[in-house]
Formats: sequence, C-alpha cells, structure tokens
Amino acid sequence: MGVLLHPDEDHQAWLAAFRDALPDVEFRLLDDIGDPAAIVHAVVSRHGAELLLNELPNLAAILAMGAGVEQFTGPDSPNVPIVRLVDPGMSDEMATYALSWIAHFQRRHDAFVELQADGEWKPLPYTAAADHPVGILGMGNVGRTVGELFAKAGYPVHAWSRSGGADDWVTHFAGPEELDRFLRSVKAVVSVLPSTSSTAGLMDAARFRAMDDEAVFLNMGRGATVVELDLLAALDAGELRHAVLDVTAVEPLPADSPLWRHPKITVTPHIAGYTLIPSATKVIAANIRRLMNGEAPFPVYEPARDY
Repeated sequence: MGVLLHPDEDHQAWLAAFRDALPDVEFRLLDDIGDPAAIVHAVVSRHGAELLLNELPNLAAILAMGAGVEQFTGPDSPNVPIVRLVDPGMSDEMATYALSWIAHFQRRHDAFVELQADGEWKPLPYTAAADHPVGILGMGNVGRTVGELFAKAGYPVHAWSRSGGADDWVTHFAGPEELDRFLRSVKAVVSVLPSTSSTAGLMDAARFRAMDDEAVFLNMGRGATVVELDLLAALDAGELRHAVLDVTAVEPLPADSPLWRHPKITVTPHIAGYTLIPSATKVIAANIRRLMNGEAPFPVYEPARDY
C-alpha cells in the first residue's frame, strides 16, 4: 500500500515523521511518486495536489493536512472519503493567537503604541477581563479550545453555533435567529467558522451593525464568511473598533487590496494555527492505521453538513 504525502513545506521532515510513525507503510512524495496505481491514500495540504488526485486510479481516501477541506470537495474532485484534521496542537496555536490579539485591545495596547510614538507616558484605564465577554463564532473542536483558554484567562465566554450547547462555563446561542443577540452580547468576536454554504457571507453589514461600536472582530476561520466591503464600511462608519484578519476571501491577499492599508485592520498571512509535524503526524497516522485495519477514520467530511 502506498501513501502520497504532499505537505506545503518541510517535505523531508514530514516524510521522516510519517516513516517513523508507520514504518510498514510506503510513503511517497509528489516528486517521487512512482507507480500512481500503488497509491491508496493521499495525505495532502491545501495547495498543489488537487489535480493529481484525479490521476490516482486506486485512491481510497484523502487525509487533509489542514483544518479546511473545501479544496477537495469541488465537482472535479475524486469521489472518496475526506478525513478532516483535528489537531490539538493546531487548536492550541489558534487559541493563543486569538487570546493575544483580544487581550491586546482589551488592555488598550494599541493606544500605548500610539502614545509611545509621541513619547507620552500616560497610564490608561481599561475594562477588566471579567467585564469583557468574548464571543466564539463556531463551537467545534477549535472553537471549544479557544473558548476554554479565554475562560481560564477570566473572560466570560459566549458561543454561537448551529445547535447550541449545555456547558456551564459558556453562554450558548444557537441558529440564525440568535446570531444578532449573540453579537450584541460581547466586546469581541472570534470567528473560527468553516467555509460552507450556510456560512458564506454570514458576517455582512447587518451583522457588523449588531456588534458593539467598541468591539473587535477577529477572523481566523475562513475568509469567505466575511463580506469584506461591508467590513470596510463598518469600520469607516465607526461601527467597530478594529478587525484582525488572518484569513481573507482571496489568498494570498492581493497587494492592491484596501484591507492592507486600512488603519483599523490588522492582516496576518494565515498563520493563526500551523499544522505542527509532531501532533498532526500522530493524528493522521492513527487514521491511516484505522483505514489499513478496515476501521472508520474520523472525523470524515459530511457533504450533507458541508463540513
């Protein structure tokens, strides 16, 4: 049995890690694939190998190396199960990214940066974490990890999802009818929503108007969930304090995009959560072993849920 391995980078490091984890499995990189008919499974990142997957006649499963799988779900993609990556290491990275940015604005560090530029020593009051509720858009594996870190840091945690929840440390909101109430209830919104038919353009002009004028919006889920022109208009109108965007509708973000230059937007290049070799290899290798043993891997992409 052969497994195609195609990460974004660090090919040799990934190859060594998988060979250590599964020494009885033949892993092949894209530039040394050998006989395509020998490839049964493909461990693939979000870039580069999509077209090649259709040239593997015996492909039985795709195992994603990132949180998203939309790149493998188009009409021209192979009709095989897609195993999503739920990597605790990546979730932890995303949680610390979110906490660092929300704390930056909650503690008014942005104002101190401006004061430093003017050489002004001026202590400023700020709202304590206990009085600064943070909302998590999307309460799956990543959202839960993000929420738990905020709760440990003393922030009240609110969460919005399709079906809600019953955790005693979270104020849950569910479904479209409760989205605006959720947005009004918090001082910061952290979106970890996936790209689906129901989340496309979810954060639009009406949603930004529902938020507190001093709220911060942070998106590290998928760029397609935000109407970027509406976000720009909301910031210009003073309906939001700031936006932190780790994901955008088009990536890499074009050099002429106004998102780069807006004074109330911070852009980072999709780095909130890296796929970490030690933790991701462990998770993916376990699913390859399940497939080899005739067991069901998990979690598998469900077309009916679009996730």
